[in-house]
Amino acid sequence: MTCSLGVDIGAVNVKLALIDEDARLVRLDTEKVTTSAQAAVAALLSRMEREVPLDQVTRAAVSGSTAAVVPAELGWSEYSSSLSIASGVLHFHPDARTIIQIGGQSSYVVELVDGLRKPWRVASNPLCAAGTGMFLEQQAYRLGITMDDFARLALEYQGQPPRIAARCSVFAKTDLIHLQQKGVPVGAMLYALCGSIARMVVSLKKGAFQEPIYCVGGVAGNAAIIKALNEVISARNGAPVSIIVPQTHFYMEAAGAALLARASGRTATVTRLAEAETGLHYFEMPRLQKTAHQKDGWTRPPIEEPFTGYLGVDVGSTSTKAVILDESGTRVLAKSYLMTAGRPVDAVKEVFRNLLRDVGEHARIAGVGVTGSGRYLVGSFIGADLIKNEITAQTRAAADLDPEADIIEIGGQDSKLVIKRHGVVVDYQMNKACAAGTGSFIDELAEQMGVSVKNGDFARLAFEAPNTIDLGTRCAAFMTQAVASAQQGGVPIEVISASLANSIAGNYLSKVVETRKLGDKVILTGAVFYNDAVVSAFQRALEGKSIIVPVHKEVSGAIGAALLAREAGTGSASRFKGFQKVIDSNHKLSTFVCKSCDNNCTISRLDIPGEKATFYGSRCDLYDSNIATKERVETAFDERERLLFAGYREGGPGRPSVGIPRALLVYDYAPLLIGYLIELGARAVLSSKTTKHITEESTEQGYTDSC
Repeated sequence: MTCSLGVDIGAVNVKLALIDEDARLVRLDTEKVTTSAQAAVAALLSRMEREVPLDQVTRAAVSGSTAAVVPAELGWSEYSSSLSIASGVLHFHPDARTIIQIGGQSSYVVELVDGLRKPWRVASNPLCAAGTGMFLEQQAYRLGITMDDFARLALEYQGQPPRIAARCSVFAKTDLIHLQQKGVPVGAMLYALCGSIARMVVSLKKGAFQEPIYCVGGVAGNAAIIKALNEVISARNGAPVSIIVPQTHFYMEAAGAALLARASGRTATVTRLAEAETGLHYFEMPRLQKTAHQKDGWTRPPIEEPFTGYLGVDVGSTSTKAVILDESGTRVLAKSYLMTAGRPVDAVKEVFRNLLRDVGEHARIAGVGVTGSGRYLVGSFIGADLIKNEITAQTRAAADLDPEADIIEIGGQDSKLVIKRHGVVVDYQMNKACAAGTGSFIDELAEQMGVSVKNGDFARLAFEAPNTIDLGTRCAAFMTQAVASAQQGGVPIEVISASLANSIAGNYLSKVVETRKLGDKVILTGAVFYNDAVVSAFQRALEGKSIIVPVHKEVSGAIGAALLAREAGTGSASRFKGFQKVIDSNHKLSTFVCKSCDNNCTISRLDIPGEKATFYGSRCDLYDSNIATKERVETAFDERERLLFAGYREGGPGRPSVGIPRALLVYDYAPLLIGYLIELGARAVLSSKTTKHITEESTEQGYTDSC
């Protein structure tokens, strides 16, 4: 028996398909890319050899992102991903008219007319990983959801899901954080992510999708994604669509490559591959050196008598923290830190259970401060006395460490910089939408390599590296690809880990600090600085400066909130409901769309029995101030708009007609533009006012690379 072999080298997995003389599938196998793509191919060939002697495989082809790992002298054919995918699908399903492929870091839409006999078109995603499997895995990891549970939870959600940005994985992540801090159910967020992927993929092609439509690739196995694709394509086509997922969807590209190799008749040599050579394509940079800094030497003091204390809570994008300070505000009596996992209210309850276990019934809380991205939701839930933003809270906590020092704070999804001179804040900055240079950035990239940050493995590997390489200081989505490329190039995990630590420092300095001048002393705070490799990278990048790493670096925001609540105390009793009451409280979170204006904001409503409902999420204070009425309130902005467009008459005389989009600077220049056109004898035609529907439609139809 002679066989033909196809190997698909993807960004995440390498797939193998073996077919016999009659083009029947004999073997399918896959191997995750960990050390290098060449090592994964070698592992697949080694396993295959146990069942099929390599000399029986007379033809072979390779496709995918790094097809060059197979030496040219072996004579393997090389085919593009789109051709291999089309070849595989058409062999098993000759009626296919449209093929959608969604892989780890790529997605394609292939349009066919008469198989491959007539010209066919293919559109692929840009370099960004939005709309791919890697994007889904990153978001699931952030929410603490396994990919096995992802589809089930998403499909369980009934109702209109919120909308998440489809254009960029970074902006999608930002949308996700806002939703989770508003208490949107996890199932709703997961299905919204599926809708985001579907819109991104469908936007690759204009016009209707011709049926039958087949979906292949690893993500095709996610039933929630297929449901979302059906909905989006049905809306595009104006009629119900049912996408077909072949049984061998995961191996379709590899099978297509094998079929092309068989059809070519070209003889190839299939043998075990030699070990991949490393370090050829990267300039070796100095290794990461361990540096001495203060370790976490705190031990919780025993509490046996009643005391007065202050509570601080920090509800961040990825973690929830709380501390109890003594009456003087100088000593931490108890603290708790855990991952928010998309459930801020549940996380606060769990944190309070931990604190209650530590202090028992001894604590009399005199004041409560809340900070973080979920501060408004949690503040009303627990009965906070003070709600402050993160920069204010971090600055207050750092003032007790060293009032002269600048502050570098790195959270799960954002990074902050506070510059002080003579104890006074003179400048501050946060990262933009990009998550590069944040805690989740390094967590997700480490997870991609199968390395844990939490147990110290990442730092241990980083310090074992003999050298580092430059992975760049780019967007988190591109850094994901840089790590994948380094793995496929055979760069050791130790070197990638050390280089990632350098990248997080470089990203922070280039995107947050920018051209600002730091002082002689810098405080590094945030849970990411438990990672000694990251601390060492910052110490190298900030050479010559005195670095302070606080003992309570992971809860510094909560400490600042507690201190602010202490200083704002009026002498009256705290509004705090009590640990046990918060733990036992039954709450209900729901969402609805406000129709009071064209913004159509998604409002979150928190209901607690016996208490007035609280609302979050509007762009105005219509619900947040609890004065919701159905009457629209006239403001100065309405008067301004009437004055700006006073000269405009719809359907007025004049030819030719000149269209003006009612957006951006048109508002400021409306009197000039309208008056100018009228004086020329033309008719000015303004577009309608921007609505949520128009915004969504424009992003669907006007695809362009966000970056």
